[in-house]
Amino acid sequence: MEPIETHTPHTKAMLLVLAALLLVASVVGYSMSQNMQNKKTAAGFAKTDTSPTVTPTLIPYPKNGSFTLKTTPSTVKLGESFSVDLVATSGEKPVAGYDVVLSYDKSALDRQSVQNFVDAFRIYTYDRTPDRTSISATKNIQVNDQVIFSNTPLLRFTFVATKTGTFSLSLKPVGAESSKMVDDQANVTYPELSDLSLEIR
Repeated sequence: MEPIETHTPHTKAMLLVLAALLLVASVVGYSMSQNMQNKKTAAGFAKTDTSPTVTPTLIPYPKNGSFTLKTTPSTVKLGESFSVDLVATSGEKPVAGYDVVLSYDKSALDRQSVQNFVDAFRIYTYDRTPDRTSISATKNIQVNDQVIFSNTPLLRFTFVATKTGTFSLSLKPVGAESSKMVDDQANVTYPELSDLSLEIR
């Protein structure tokens, strides 16, 4: 007796189609699994933004008192000697030291001397090129009394006029240098500054 064939051509075709579908499903499933894993890995290494959300606020310099430049007259003749005084007010705070930055045109104003009006302070004069003079003053250690400036003349600058024209003398900051006062607690304050305009004929 011949064996009976249990798989017809139609059945074989169905089996092949089913096997192909299983293979495709396996490939698609593996591909989706890999994609999800890659997304998790990328998320794990995502860069965290640590930038501050609030802009820092700059603290303004403490203001106190004033520095004013004065001269009489405001017009001088070429070749003439003249003086400029620095007058200070420190409010109610005692002063232990101060710095002055005086900028001017050295081709027109030839500085001759700097005179100290307040004996309680020792001054140090620095000639800065090309266009300014710096003064540092410290209170003498022998002086125990508090020193308060009230429209007080501190310094007298003597110049010779060497060029005609209109020129300014300024106390404004230059680079890292600035005009300021220091109290007896080592607190730094910045006075209001008044510049000077001068005509040389």
